[in-house]
Amino acid sequence: MQRLTLLLLYAYCIGVVSSRRIERSCYEDLAFRVLTGNQQPDHSRISEFRRRNLEVLSELFVQILRLCQTAGLVSLGHVALDGTKVQANASKHKAMSHEP
Repeated sequence: MQRLTLLLLYAYCIGVVSSRRIERSCYEDLAFRVLTGNQQPDHSRISEFRRRNLEVLSELFVQILRLCQTAGLVSLGHVALDGTKVQANASKHKAMSHEP
């Protein structure tokens, strides 16, 4: 359980979130091989572990972010997204034409 937790934590930190991609990395990437003790867990085992421990893992990630914030490694704030849709009057044909 501890190795899979470290594996998921490391994978998420470097942007690998797919269980199939994590499995492949356990064969190809040295850091993943070290974390797993040179064992290659199956993607279904990784996915099942994540599903069963989702709440605990999310709490762990929040704790890690808070530790990083305390250490000054990250700054946490508010993020706002604007989903406004704007109708545009452009097309590939118009944009690529070179009329004088």
